[in-house]
Amino acid sequence: MSSSILEHIVPVDCHYIRDERACAFLLIEGDRASFVDNNTVFAVPYLLSELESRNIKRENVDYIIVTHVHLDHAGGTAELLKHCPNAKVLAHPKASRHLANPSRLIEGARAVYGEPLFTQLYGNIEPVPEDRIYSVADNETIKWGDRELKFMHTLGHATHSICIYDSKINGVFTGDSFGIGQSDKQTFENLFIIISTAPSDFDPLEAEKTISRILELSPDYVFLPHYGIHKNPTQIADRLLRALDSMKILINTAIAKQISDDKLMEWLCPRVEESIRDQIRWCGFNDVEKAMEWLGDDPRINAMGLMVAIKKMRAKR
Repeated sequence: MSSSILEHIVPVDCHYIRDERACAFLLIEGDRASFVDNNTVFAVPYLLSELESRNIKRENVDYIIVTHVHLDHAGGTAELLKHCPNAKVLAHPKASRHLANPSRLIEGARAVYGEPLFTQLYGNIEPVPEDRIYSVADNETIKWGDRELKFMHTLGHATHSICIYDSKINGVFTGDSFGIGQSDKQTFENLFIIISTAPSDFDPLEAEKTISRILELSPDYVFLPHYGIHKNPTQIADRLLRALDSMKILINTAIAKQISDDKLMEWLCPRVEESIRDQIRWCGFNDVEKAMEWLGDDPRINAMGLMVAIKKMRAKR
C-alpha cells in the first residue's frame, strides 16, 4: 500500500525544535479528517494549513486523538479544538484528566526543561473543556468512515498512553511506545531507531509487553511522532528489544553498584549516550553524529527517565 498510503495518512511536520523532529498525523476519510497527536500550540497553524491544502473544512475534523499527554504530543490540544468546532478529543482516561487540568503536566515539563526554554517550546497550555473529551477503553473500537480505529492502553512509556490500530492502512499509531527514529521518506524503511526511556513512567518490562502487543496485530506500518511512517515493524521491534536489554543492564548495574541518588545522573548520562550510539550502529546507520544531532537532548532526557525508574525500584525494596 506504500504507493497510496499518503492518500489516507499524512505526517505533518510540526517544526518542533528543528524540522522533521516531531509530527502530527492527519487522517483523511473522504471529506472528513482526524488528527493523531498535535505537538504544541505553535504547531497548530501547520495542522490547519495542511487541512486547507487538502480542501478539508475545519468543521469536518471529527477526532483529535492524543496518544499521551507529554506536551510535545498534546500541548496544542486546546488551541486546535478552538479551530475545529465539531471535533472530540479521544484519550486514555488518565490522559483525559490531565488534559482537563494540565497543571501537573506543566509543572513536570518545567522541571525537565526549565525556564525560559519551557515557554519557548510550549507556550501557553490551556485546559481542554471536559465536555469535548471522550475517554477510550482498552480494546475499544470506533467506526470512522470505511475504517475501524482500535484503541489499546499501552504501558511502558507512560501510564496514560494509548496506541491506535487503523484497519484501513493496517498500521499502528504508537506514540513513543515504539521508539524514536527516522525512516526513508520514499520507501518508509527504518533508518535508525532508539528506545525512549523519558520520565516519569518508563518501565522496561511493560515496554516490552507493549512492543509484543503491537506486533500481535501484524501491522504493515507503525507511525511515529518522532518521526514519520515506518515499514517492517518486526525488524524495528527486534532493534527495540535489544535496546531495552541494554537499558535493563544499566538499571541493574546502577542498583548493584549502589550508585547514590545524587550521583545517578552523573553516572547515567555518559552510559546512556554511548548506549544510544550503539543502538544507532545496530541499525546499520553509519552517520552516528548526524543521528545524535537530530536526537538533540534525548540522551539526557532518557537518562532522567532511567534515574526515576531506578529510584522507584529502590523504594519498593
